[in-house]
Amino acid sequence: MNKDKSTQVGNAVLVLVAMVLGVLIGLMFADTFGHHRSTTPLQGKMDEVMELVRENYVDEVDLDSLSERLAAVLLSELDPHSTYLSARETERSAEQMRGHFEGVGLVIHRDGDTSYVGQVMPGGPSDGSGLLPGDMIVTVDGDSVTGLPSDTVVARLRGPRHTRVDIRVHRLGKELDFNILRGVVDQPSLPYYDMLDDTTGYIMLSSFTTTSHNEFHAALRQLKSRGMRHLIFDLRGNGGGSLSDAVGIVDELLPAGSPILYTQGAHMRRQDIRSHLGGLFTTGRVTVMIDESSASASEVVAGALQDNDRATVVGRRSFGKGLVQQNFTLKDGSSLMLTTARYYTPSGRCIQRSYDDGTDEYYREYVQQLIDETYADTAVASVKDSTPYYTIGGRTVYGGGGITPDRLFPYRHDTTFVYYNQLNSKHLLSTTAFDYVKGHAEALLRRYPDDETFYRAFKVDDRLIEELVRRGERAGVARDAGSLRAQRGLMANTMAAYIGQALYGDALMYRIFLREDEDLKKLRIKN
Repeated sequence: MNKDKSTQVGNAVLVLVAMVLGVLIGLMFADTFGHHRSTTPLQGKMDEVMELVRENYVDEVDLDSLSERLAAVLLSELDPHSTYLSARETERSAEQMRGHFEGVGLVIHRDGDTSYVGQVMPGGPSDGSGLLPGDMIVTVDGDSVTGLPSDTVVARLRGPRHTRVDIRVHRLGKELDFNILRGVVDQPSLPYYDMLDDTTGYIMLSSFTTTSHNEFHAALRQLKSRGMRHLIFDLRGNGGGSLSDAVGIVDELLPAGSPILYTQGAHMRRQDIRSHLGGLFTTGRVTVMIDESSASASEVVAGALQDNDRATVVGRRSFGKGLVQQNFTLKDGSSLMLTTARYYTPSGRCIQRSYDDGTDEYYREYVQQLIDETYADTAVASVKDSTPYYTIGGRTVYGGGGITPDRLFPYRHDTTFVYYNQLNSKHLLSTTAFDYVKGHAEALLRRYPDDETFYRAFKVDDRLIEELVRRGERAGVARDAGSLRAQRGLMANTMAAYIGQALYGDALMYRIFLREDEDLKKLRIKN
């Protein structure tokens, strides 16, 4: 094929794709908003084209699958965060936002083609049933699940509350049967909170769901009753979620009438949001921890508290997502998460990073930012937008790509971390820990009958560290004696956290992780 003809064909394909996308989106929005429009000439032409494809194309074409792919392509061209979700993905997303589901309350751990009980969720339907972490799941309701994808195994275990499911597991050479009554399983977005000392409270929030504000309020009330005068609010790794719950959480920390944010878009007039509760903790000290994975609703919270001079923001520059998505459900159960507005912090900052050069470049620049900031000689994060904004108290802050902390914690440059990171990136710390649980769950639960006993008494011994090192060697990570000496404590603590998670849940895992959290150590020493 000559170049001119190839170009003509390519252009024709682009025109066809554009036509299909235009018709598809037009039809989807017409269904969404209940409009009954007459067929346009373009729609009529596309109906004719699609019918010709269906009846004459050389191969069988799945038009439903094609329409889903085309919708995803179209939205990806708008901005990095507008997304098409299939009906199944829509339901899964809604479930995550609800903060609960109906099922048996097991976390599934996948190893090769086999599914294991990774965790019996505390307080869930399977708690007290006799199922143990490390049990290999053989059948569900009499049907073998060996080789099935983990999503399929999860789907078979889930079901309406008050229904039963039969589970057969393999444990240390025996096959055991369990009949579990399904129920409602809570998925808290606030996995851990506690007092760090007599006056300092700590709250970690992993995501923003429709239960987050209530969870935060309950934790805040309990910590206040225990004497908290300084709150450390940890939003590191929190990628966002429910904007209304982010607003509710900020409301707990600001006096009534304080500005929280405003939103505005081409088709959405400006909406100003202010605190109205006169919240539960409006006068004590607040420190907010963020990092490069803190995004969206996390940045709403950090930005609002920073601009009101209500909190000291510490850590590393946040992701930079200042776009607001609205969910539009389509008649087939699928949905569009469509960006409808930008949000602005009280000082007027839009912290959205530029996506003018497309989605691929948007994420490439983010990765490059992490690399640059990792190897920088100073802790000063680069700020592309030099436009100054001002907090309530007159301090200068900047937008143009995330929230820049008031106090920056640089990345650690200790070369002995390279070995640890290599092991961790291959998931060897977590898999070695879980394989230990497989063979020792019953003995561990007898020896450490509750989470407090485990936290205080469990130690990872030299044999388990050596097993980790041998697995690393088999995976191509050469033994590093110097790094082992320097980071043995971190390795042991990380594996202890994973073992504790399998036995007693996420709260214990985070509690153990925090023992070796260098950023938190620095914060506590200087406060």
